[in-house]
Amino acid sequence: MSILAITLTAAATMAPVHTVEHEQNGKAYTVSYVAHVDSSARQIGIAPAGRRGMKRCEVSGLVTIERRITDSASGKAISAMLPGSSEVSYTRAGRCVALDAMHADLVAKSSADLDEQLALTAQEDRPHVAATISAARSLAAR
Repeated sequence: MSILAITLTAAATMAPVHTVEHEQNGKAYTVSYVAHVDSSARQIGIAPAGRRGMKRCEVSGLVTIERRITDSASGKAISAMLPGSSEVSYTRAGRCVALDAMHADLVAKSSADLDEQLALTAQEDRPHVAATISAARSLAAR
């Protein structure tokens, strides 16, 4: 496994998760909302040779949310990426180096916003969860 794959796997495991319980037709389901952050960095400013410069690194990330509905009894799950995305960002002094560390910092610095966004998404998504479960049950019955 390459170092990049290990880094991306470690970064993906740090993604915020919001979990709610849902009951429908006498069955219990666990609904998890996972934030996926695809980050990028951009160098801003210059540093002329022999002089002090003004370099900074702008780190931004595109946030998408994945919904996982898991049947508590069987452990089977339905996963879907929800429509829409949002952006988080921060700026730090210096050059853009250690992109994996910058990704981890971006997730850490915006974790409160991400948690709030996941909770709001979970609340707004309740009717869609019920419809998804009903559709899956009707397809399974055929």
